[in-house]
Amino acid sequence: MRKILILPYAEQDIKDSVSHYKDQGHGLEKHFLKIIDQAFRIIAENPSSFPYIKKRIRKFVIKDFPFCIFYIFHEETIYILAVFHNKRNPKIWKSRVK
Repeated sequence: MRKILILPYAEQDIKDSVSHYKDQGHGLEKHFLKIIDQAFRIIAENPSSFPYIKKRIRKFVIKDFPFCIFYIFHEETIYILAVFHNKRNPKIWKSRVK
């Protein structure tokens, strides 16, 4: 399996989302983390199968939550750039890409 490297901004995206869902109650934060983990495994199994959205950046759409995962696949490593809510301004995650 390919190596996944979650960049600091993406890690913060996850932490913020977990905190939000924890505040909602009903164990949503646990379900969110489970779905994110599954998404990472799917991406790792076949990283080239998801569409490019900008140059080398690919997008994985999460089914159970309104989020997308943006990543770059380079030399057997998957760099997670963002785990991003669909209603947030995309300029935020795009500003992370250099």
